[in-house]
Formats: sequence, C-alpha cells, structure tokens
Amino acid sequence: MKHIFTLLFLAFLSGQAIAQTDGTVKAKLIDTIGKQSLKDASVKILGIKDSSLVAFGLAKDDGSFEIKNVPFGSYTLRISFYGYTTINQRVTISETVPVADLGTVYLQGEEHDLAGVTVTESPIKIKKDTVEYSASAFHTKPNANVEDLINKMPGMNVDKNGNVTHQGEAVQRALVNGKRYFGDSDPKMATKNLPPDVVDKIQVFDDLSDQAKFTGFDDGNRVKTINIITKKDKSTGYFGRAVAGAGTAGVYDENLNLHRMNGNQQLSLLAQGNDDNKQNFTPQDILGGGGGGGRGGGGRTITIGGGGGGSSTGPGITTTWAGGLNYRDVWGKNTDAYGSYFFNSQHVDVDQQSHQQALISDSSQFTDASQHSISRNVSHRINFNIESKLDTVNSIVFRPNITFQNSTPNASSTSSTTGTNGSPLYQSINNTSSNNTGYSINNSNFQFRHRFQKRGRTISLDMNVSASANNGDGLNYAVNSFFSPTTRIDTINQHYVDSFSSFSFNPTLSYTEPLGKNQMLELRYNYTYNHNNTINSTYDFNNGNHGFTNFDSLFSNSYKFSSNSNRVTLSYRIQNPKFNLSVGSGLQFLDFNSDNTTKNVIVARSYTNITPNAVFQYSFSRTKSLRIFYNGNTGTPSVAQLQPIPTTTDSINFQVGNPNLKPQFTHSFRLLYTNFDVVTQRVIFATINASTIVNDIQSSIVQTNTRKTSTYVNLDGTYNVNAYFSYGFPIKKIKSNLNFNTNATYSQSQSIVNGASDYTRNTNLGETIKLTTNLKTNFDMNFSSTTNYTIIRNTLQPTLNSDYYTQTFTADFTAYTNTGWLIASEFSYQFSGNHAPGYNTSVPLLNPSVAKLFGKTQAAEIRLTCFDALNQNQSVTRVASGNTITDSRTNVLTRYLLLTFTYNLRQFAGQTPNQKNPLQGAFPPGMRPPGGGRDGGMGNIMRGGPSGGFNP
Repeated sequence: MKHIFTLLFLAFLSGQAIAQTDGTVKAKLIDTIGKQSLKDASVKILGIKDSSLVAFGLAKDDGSFEIKNVPFGSYTLRISFYGYTTINQRVTISETVPVADLGTVYLQGEEHDLAGVTVTESPIKIKKDTVEYSASAFHTKPNANVEDLINKMPGMNVDKNGNVTHQGEAVQRALVNGKRYFGDSDPKMATKNLPPDVVDKIQVFDDLSDQAKFTGFDDGNRVKTINIITKKDKSTGYFGRAVAGAGTAGVYDENLNLHRMNGNQQLSLLAQGNDDNKQNFTPQDILGGGGGGGRGGGGRTITIGGGGGGSSTGPGITTTWAGGLNYRDVWGKNTDAYGSYFFNSQHVDVDQQSHQQALISDSSQFTDASQHSISRNVSHRINFNIESKLDTVNSIVFRPNITFQNSTPNASSTSSTTGTNGSPLYQSINNTSSNNTGYSINNSNFQFRHRFQKRGRTISLDMNVSASANNGDGLNYAVNSFFSPTTRIDTINQHYVDSFSSFSFNPTLSYTEPLGKNQMLELRYNYTYNHNNTINSTYDFNNGNHGFTNFDSLFSNSYKFSSNSNRVTLSYRIQNPKFNLSVGSGLQFLDFNSDNTTKNVIVARSYTNITPNAVFQYSFSRTKSLRIFYNGNTGTPSVAQLQPIPTTTDSINFQVGNPNLKPQFTHSFRLLYTNFDVVTQRVIFATINASTIVNDIQSSIVQTNTRKTSTYVNLDGTYNVNAYFSYGFPIKKIKSNLNFNTNATYSQSQSIVNGASDYTRNTNLGETIKLTTNLKTNFDMNFSSTTNYTIIRNTLQPTLNSDYYTQTFTADFTAYTNTGWLIASEFSYQFSGNHAPGYNTSVPLLNPSVAKLFGKTQAAEIRLTCFDALNQNQSVTRVASGNTITDSRTNVLTRYLLLTFTYNLRQFAGQTPNQKNPLQGAFPPGMRPPGGGRDGGMGNIMRGGPSGGFNP
C-alpha cells in the first residue's frame, strides 16, 4: 500500500509538471493624459526571432488584459492603440514565474514617439447586433464628406446618387451621436454634409421603434440605420464648408454647411443652389405629383448612365434651391430637445423616349412613346423631438412633425402601339397640367414610459397620430386614334378636381413582466383607427356653353373609407450572454367600410389575422455573430382592389376591383451573419432574405388590340430569395482594402393574361470587386467593377424571355502635394446589351479636375473641373414587371466646365482657426486622439432592442 501511495504522489507531481508548461501574461493599460482605460487595445505575443504571432488579445472595458496558455519562453509583448506609442517589451514565462504580471502600463500619445512603429486600432468591431467602424482606420481625400468615408468601409456602398447600402440593404436613417438629424428619413442630410475628420465611429444596426427599444421586444418595425459618432475633442467649436461655383452653359453650384458645437448644444445650417443635378438630400413627395422618369412598378430595374458630376441624381435636368436648420440642446437636467426645418424648391425638366413590349396570350404589343415634362415642387419639412425623464421611473417622448408641399407638374406625350406583325393598333397624344397643395403629419408620436420597482417590470403607452390633406385640380387633353378593327378617334378634354384627406389614430399599450433572471413576457394591445375621404370629380368640356360642365362618372371615383383594428400580442424572450431568443404572436380583428359616393357602392369586410414573429441572435465570439428573423404578416386588400367599379384615366387602360378578394399572408425570413478576424482584419458579411406570399393579390389582365382591363385575383406561387455575401481584407503592401460583394436574386410571381396563367421568373447574378486605398497622405484611389447578368423567363410566351448583361467600371483618384497642388479624376464606363434596338448603350464618363489649396492652413481651394469630358453621357433604363418589358432613354447633363471656390472652417476649443491641415491624416500637435472603443462625440447612442438589458 505504501508503494501505491508513493506512485500516486509521483504521478501527481508529474501531472503538475505537465500542466505547468504554459503561463499567463496580464496587465492594465492606462493613458498618460486622461488616466483613462484603453478598451480594445491590441495585445500581441510575438516570437523574438521571426516576430511570428503566438497569441493575441484585446483589452477589456477597464483596460485590463489576460492572455493565457502561453508556452514557457521569452517573447516580445506588443501593445498598440491608435494615436499612442506602440510598446514593445520583452517578457519571459517560466516554471518559476508562470505569470508575467506587468501591473499598470501607461501609453503615451503618438506625438511623443520618434521612432516607434504604430499599429492602428482595429477598424471593425461587432457588438451583438451592431457593426462599428473606426473612422480613423479609413483615410479619405481632401474636401471629402462622410459618404466618401463610408464608401471605403467593408460591406458598405454608396452609389452615384448618394444612396447608402450595408450588407446589400438600403440605409434609411442616419443619426448623429444617437440623435435624429434633420428628421429620420433622409441619411443624405448627414452623409453629404458632414466632413469625415470630425467623425470617430460609424455604427450600423437595425434600429427599432421607441417602444421596442424600451421594452426589449422586437415589434417588427426595423429601420436600417447608421449612427455617426463625432470625436470628443470636437465637442466645442465650429466646422463647415462654403462652395461657390460657376461654369459654362450657365451652370452654377453654390453650397454652404456650417455646424456649431458647444457641448450638448448643436446647431447646423445647410443651404444649396445649383442647376447641375446635385442634391445633398432626398426629395420627398407627399402629393404623388412630379414628373418625368416613370416607375418600375416593383419589377427588376437596370439603369445605365445618368449623372453629371458624379453626384447627380440621375436623369433629367434639376434646378435646386434648398436650405435648412438643425438644432439640438439639453433643456434642464433631464430633457433633450432637437428638431429641424428644411426648405426645398426643385424645377425638373425631363425628356424621355421609351419602347415597351407587352404580352397578350400568344402575341405581343409594342408601344413607342416620347414624353416631355416640367414640374416644380416646393416643400417645407418641420421635425421636432423632446425626450424627458420626469423622474427616476417615468419618462416621455414627443415627436411631432409636419410637411407642406406644393407641386405643379405639366407633361405632354405621344405614343404609338403596334401588333406583332407591325400593324398599327392605336395612337395617343396627351397633354396634362395640374396644381396640387397639401400637408402631411406622419406618425407624430407621444410615448409615456414607467418602470416599476421590480427590475424588468414596465408599462408604456405609445400613441401615433397621422393626418394629411391634398387639394388639387388639373386639365387633361388627349386624342386617341384607334385603327383596329375600325378607324375611330376619341377626344378627351377634361377638368378634374381632386381632394384627399386622411386621419389615423394608433395607440399601443405594452406591459412587460420578468420571469426569472433572464426571461421576460410582454403583453401588448394595439388599436388602430383610419378614416379617408377621397373626392375625384372629372368634368368633360361642353361645346355648347364652352365650359367643363358635363360630369363624367367613368373618370370620377369618390369614396369614404374607415377601418377599425384591435390586436393583442403575447411575446416571450430569453437572454443570456451567448444568445437572445424572442417569440410571439398576435391576433388581429379588422373591420372596414368603403362607401363609393360616385357609384353608390358599399363594400364592407371583416378579417381575423395572425401576426407571428421570432428573433434569434447568437454570439459565437466578440467578433462573430448570427441573427435570424421571422415575421408573418397579413395584407388586406385596398379599397381600389375591392370596389367592383370600372375606372380609367385615358379610355385605353381600365381598372376594376374584385370584392371577393381574400387577404394575403406573407412569410418573411431573414438571416445575417457577421465575422471579423481581428488578427488578419478579414471581414465576412452574409445576408439571406426570403419571402413567400399565400393568396398573393395579383393582376388579371384582359387585353385586346384597343383596350386593356385589369382586375385583381388571389394567386399562389409568389416568392423571392435574395442572397448577399461580402468578403474583404486589407492588402498591407499597398495599404489598400479589397472587397468582393456577391449578390444573387431569384423571384417568381404569377399573373393572369387573357384567362391564361403566366409565371414571370427573374434571376439576377451580380458581382462587385472594390479596391480602396488607405494612404494617409498625398494619394487616394478607389476602383470598382460591377457585373450583372439578368435572366427573365415567362411561361406563357417565350418570346418575352430575355437575358441581358450590364458591366460597370468606376475609378477615381486624387493626387496632392504638401504645397497644395491637387489633380483628380473620376471615370466610369457602363455597358448594357441585348435591349431593344436603339436602347443598347455604352457610356464612358470622364470628370478630370485640377485644384490649388492655399491660405495659411490651406483651408481654401480653387478647382477647375470638366464634367463629361468625352461628351458621352446618357441614361438608359430597363424595367421588367408583370407582362411587360420597358426600355427608356432620358435626357441628362452633358459636357460643361465648372470653376469652384471652397473654404473649409475648422475651429475647436484649444485650437487656432483651421489648425488642422486638410491634407494631413495625422492629428495636430497637442490634440488628444479619439478614445478608441468608447462611444465618442457629444452623446452616446441611445438605443436598446433585442440585445439590450432587461432594465432599458
């Protein structure tokens, strides 16, 4: 027995010896200036001989790090953080000293470093449902804006019109330091008017409604959002830019943006005037007016060309005068207030030619048309927000907003339709003019929130009110000539009066109850009331009394509509450090009544709907996550789809409702995967969106040589699948980032054409390769290549089948010297083939420029630019929708010269005016770099959502 214990004791000592072949390195990092912890600083254990990576880690929230399982031996410990001197220190781990505890390590600012090697901060961080980009890791050219910065970030893209996408999905909202900027529906207001050198971080996430963020339960109202966090050292001072430009052919371009920051108080002034299609905002049309361009009707749309100087809104010639003011401040100790006013006046001149092929059973019709439209739109947008904490348990949010608009569209068009054999069927000449005035109060919100003493128990009341009104009148004159089966001419000479008013009231009461430590239950009740009153009265010209006195019931359609909805939803949520799961379902009871006062037809319906939903989020690690969403939504038919009344606007195209329509039900599935390797800086984004519709409401078309009548039916077989994959990595030797973006879409829908079922199947395959440089000084370049291949298939008539290919190359470079000279050029080449004859095109666009920066701090610039130097600009669009394929060509800006003067203002506390050289990427002496890893700027992002805690 004695020998047995001896052997066990020796085995234990042996095991201890084996277990002690590796050790631990730990320390706590503090900066020497603010004595603050340096969260997410990079810590590497490197081999002494070859600097090979042995282990890697990041500092925690308090700046501490602990790297375990490091084999015994001697190594180089490298600690790096953006803006600080890199520390290289030798550490030894042995059997006698298995833990190398360095205690507190102080990092000095980079300005004290004379010969050290600097490794920048990790450019991307994954924070559950948020992707965060460090602005300092992406360098831009002089006089850039935030959209230039965003376009360099992996997984993000900005098109020529300034529209931002992330992981293939459109960004719909932009916040600045967690607060809405000029309202919440126009990201361009921020991305086109803010400079990148004041930005610390860009965050991207699916923003939830105020109530969902408070309760922690997703209500399905998600908005793809970017949050622009400004640098802490820019919290007091002024920055902005003024541009004045004039060019050949009467072209002018004036722009001003000025921003004042004083801690919590922020004030922004924007103004612009030009006639070269540049818009630093998104036009909003609440009246449905305007002119030019046409729409795709939800089909597949491919646009080639368009654009004047690289920031054009596209086809047509647009003259813009706009300006606005954004305000934010803290009123008292617990109240945030912010709001904006924006004015926009646009004059749009559009010339368009189009060729359309329409399916009619076993034959086709071909329509060639030309249109000229001139429209003027004037709008005023007013937004305001008040967020107040009444006490420790009660708070309120109030968000009123209103838009006023006046539009005067005028258009003239001619069209000619032929059959398959080229025989003429009918011809139309049309002239319209109208004047519309209206207002819209859209989702003005008031919310009351209360937290009970028990953690996680809350109650909230959310009330939304919407109202709108539109009054207009116009003239419609058309001559329609029919050639088959007999020749006849119809003349339309009408005056119409339109009036529309609506009101909706939508209160929601929500109660949450915790079930244990990490579980919660929500009970939600929602009531919705809608009332609409539409008056559409059309009067034909009476030759007898020379006035518009004959009421035309066929062209008129007036009705009153009201609906009441009651919905109860029960949801369950569980959360732990690794995953979140939320599931729920609602039951909705809907009643509505439509009274057509023109035809004396009443349609009343009652529906019972279900609204299931589920959200699952899983964090594999700090840099790898998966999110899965499911939603089931019921779509009820609209009034126009239900009313069994024939209506028309041109005596050629007629619409008739179907009172026997059933509600449609949509199953939606969404998956998002994010993976970032902090060592190699490789990033992977993957997104899958899929949906299928049961009892889809689709068109049933009866088309003859002279008339087209559309009604609505319930059909199955509608689904859509979209997959997006992005892979990016840095190329260190040339200091660039390379990104591959793959997109694949497949969709199917069914319609009825002359009693026969027709399935339309669209497939699109796209690949974008984007290379962006990341140099700090003297040179900036971006290159991208986008290939798209589209396949359209129709089961009823194979002659409508088509495959077409588009290819786009874009490149821009800027080279500049320390003395202020700058040369730049933007070039794009777009090709599209297999369109209708006359609509195949290749568009090479070249926009070279030369500039000189001058002044004491080189804050001023004078630049000469030639837009469309090759004089080849044009715009061609293809739209595939339902049983039609339409090719169109629209006028655009062509070659002109533009001379601009630009002045950049930068003045912050502790700096002399414009101390920061706009040509340099480094910080001026004495300026503290941004505190990486911490939310910068004047305020932290205020949001919760599914990944938030149980005490919002």
